[in-house]
Amino acid sequence: MKKTIIASAVAAAVAAPAAFADVSVYGKAHMAIQQKDASTNVDSIASRASRFGVKASEDLGNGMKAFVKMEWGTDTVDGGSVVTGTGATNGAADTSASTQQFTARDANMGISGDFGTVTLGRMGGPHKGTLYAVGNVQLADANGGDDFAGNFDSKGGRVSNALAYSNSFNGVDLTVATVGNDSDDNFDDKAISLTTTLAGVKLSVANLNQGGATDDDITIYGAKYSIDGLTVAVVREDVDDNAASSAEDYDTTGISASYAMGNNVISASHSTRDYDGTTKDREVTTFGIEHKLGKKTSIYASYADKDTGTASTSYDITSVGMIMSF
Repeated sequence: MKKTIIASAVAAAVAAPAAFADVSVYGKAHMAIQQKDASTNVDSIASRASRFGVKASEDLGNGMKAFVKMEWGTDTVDGGSVVTGTGATNGAADTSASTQQFTARDANMGISGDFGTVTLGRMGGPHKGTLYAVGNVQLADANGGDDFAGNFDSKGGRVSNALAYSNSFNGVDLTVATVGNDSDDNFDDKAISLTTTLAGVKLSVANLNQGGATDDDITIYGAKYSIDGLTVAVVREDVDDNAASSAEDYDTTGISASYAMGNNVISASHSTRDYDGTTKDREVTTFGIEHKLGKKTSIYASYADKDTGTASTSYDITSVGMIMSF
């Protein structure tokens, strides 16, 4: 009897890799020691968008594949209760998750084939894809979100209750998406993006039209070019705030550059948000240097200056951190 149990266990262990061959676990640990100079100075050790996730897929034959992705953010410093947030509707921020150990990031599934890819669930929107496609975003989240992308609304483009379709046509990548609203029978948010490469320049444009109470219209477009170790990018984002109250349009323009020398990458960026109304303009300037210790691990030093035009909300952050992906 014991031999039978042992034999069965060995057989299961040998068969397990084949049974789970299409399942993978991935993640990133990102921690930093930082000094924040503001109206009240703060020195701290911080977790910067650390995360882990699970991906799985199944070959359905005839060129089709089913897939699923589940991803959570985790605070590697402060801890908190081991629960997720309550979630968000229509892409709104989930403030309930701010003091919790695990927070919802991506959670979606879908099917792909010669017809393209259809995805359902929680995911980054097409406008976020454009920002990261052409934004030359270096050391993302190293300064508590005040990186180059942090001055753009499109960075917060992860949405719930979404349906997306993507495909490539003659070198042009197309993504269209819509978001349902739990409170009514309408798909209020609609988005589209187009990305291609011409003469070595990567170009992308996207538009998000938000319905409901938010009623914003966001258009983002930009270009990125790389030669040898140098990468330069320009991104522009226009936001039409059509809300019933406190409506104020604004636009953000950013330029960025990075240069890779062996295992080192030096980066710099500057972005300016210009408001049409009474709100003061906002500028974010960043500098950073990253050194790769291996294929998955790097250390860095970075600096960010955020100027909101108001002393109480303006500050600069200096960070020294470590990133390990798996």
